[in-house]
Amino acid sequence: MLKITKAHIAKADALARKNFYQRLRDHVREKQPEATASWPDSKLMAYIAEQDKIAGEHGVTTERGIALWVLHGLEVGKDFYQQPEFKDYIGYPGEPDANTRFEIYTDYFAAVKKHPGAKPEAILNSHGYPVGEK
Repeated sequence: MLKITKAHIAKADALARKNFYQRLRDHVREKQPEATASWPDSKLMAYIAEQDKIAGEHGVTTERGIALWVLHGLEVGKDFYQQPEFKDYIGYPGEPDANTRFEIYTDYFAAVKKHPGAKPEAILNSHGYPVGEK
């Protein structure tokens, strides 16, 4: 019988995270070329690792959530999470969880950018959180 130890699991987790960071680095370079063109890979990988840690402290832990976090930070400023309004929003107890809440946040931000005056209700409804229904 094969015995898997905590050390084996830790090693597998570290390899998976490294692979994720490499995939995310490539994705970020594709989506935000102007923001990252002058950054060597080492700087971008360090930024991704830093933002992964910060996102996790705010409950954003999925690969999609972390990727959105990194891209959003490059677009609007890497300290966006320090704004009191964002802290209130992301830290509000209850449903949805922080990962879904952050997806909604970035969807709303993108919608407002494309269509000034976009309503938050439409974004919430598109994520399956009907507004005004009981």
